[in-house]
Amino acid sequence: MPYIIPGYTEYYEEGGVLYISSKLLQNKIKITEPKLREEFYEILRCGGCAALSTPLTQFLHEQELLADREEMEALLQRAKRMMDECLFVTIMPTEGCNFRCPYCYESHTPRSMRRETLDQIQAYLVDQAPRFRNLRLNWFGGEPTLCKDIILETCALVQEVQAAHAFRYSGGMTTNGYLLDVDAFRQYYAAGIVSYQVTLDGWKHDETRPHVSGKGTLQTILNNLIALSALPKEQYPFRMVIRHNILAGDRDFSWYDHLHNLFGGDDRFSVYVSPVGDWGGESVKSLELLEGEQKTGLSLEHLAYLDQIGMRRENQDKEPFAQVCYASYPHSMVFRANGKIEKCTVALDHPKNLLGRVDPEQGIVLDEGINRLWSFGQLKQACYTCPDVLSCFNLRCRKGVLVDGHAPKACFRD
Repeated sequence: MPYIIPGYTEYYEEGGVLYISSKLLQNKIKITEPKLREEFYEILRCGGCAALSTPLTQFLHEQELLADREEMEALLQRAKRMMDECLFVTIMPTEGCNFRCPYCYESHTPRSMRRETLDQIQAYLVDQAPRFRNLRLNWFGGEPTLCKDIILETCALVQEVQAAHAFRYSGGMTTNGYLLDVDAFRQYYAAGIVSYQVTLDGWKHDETRPHVSGKGTLQTILNNLIALSALPKEQYPFRMVIRHNILAGDRDFSWYDHLHNLFGGDDRFSVYVSPVGDWGGESVKSLELLEGEQKTGLSLEHLAYLDQIGMRRENQDKEPFAQVCYASYPHSMVFRANGKIEKCTVALDHPKNLLGRVDPEQGIVLDEGINRLWSFGQLKQACYTCPDVLSCFNLRCRKGVLVDGHAPKACFRD
């Protein structure tokens, strides 16, 4: 059909009125006439219309709720340009860690970022952040909370620059949560770090995520999260994603009941289910990993149970760009403690992941050829009518193709 209803169009009926809106343009219309409502549903059933031959099709076209392929391409490219307005920086202040997780792919080199490397990164942020509409600054490791001083110093500098310019700054952190007590959290939150991901591996957590000393870590982390949940929402509207890594046969859903009892009443908390993969660690071979259809099937069982008990889950996020991998952003980079600059935090040291380096004299040196490998994504025919097109843009994880050598899929939903 020459004209189709874009996949990002939403519609529902209420009180005999049909409401149609666009997640992209955020416009909304309503249709009260029964014949016009039926005409709209007929367009949906037919997958579009051949021509703008009725007052309704002409009106929908004027509202950009009905478009041909060329118009759709222009609309989506307009939205995609918003990614160009974002500087997406991840900093690994150390690659050392206080945990020894068997599935971890990192070497745990107990090295903190050198002063001269940090100075160059901070100078880059001061120079570049004002050129963008948004700065997203994420902290990763190793375990980033082992370098709290580096984090607070850098965030304070960013906040100082932000005060003099108009860009929006948001901070995030991936942490094991062991050192994230209330006092430390308050400092991080004041520094602009409002989003967190903490992994809790269920009742087997102490086996899969032990402290470097060998002792368990689950209760300490839970105590920290419980204390954070006690903070007033109006004063601390943070976002806490609890990641649950699952293995083959992991069907003890009572863990989710426990999480729901603790955090189900706090909308700042959500759960993200992720099958453990062979990410390169030596000890991962001792674990029973999910493969192929098992991976999808068991994940869906976990998600269904979360829905059943009413626990919020991160896997259903359909907001614009929510499913776009950070490495696919055209202005994204990962600064490692050793001065290397990469695109993906999982494919460390792979030649196709080496974006550049922090040079003591030249500053930040980037390879645009490598950058284009990660930030190029082409919309497929199915994308135009897909309801997830705005959240995905066919720019989910590119590691599989670039690093692992997998054939590209027609759609990341496959």
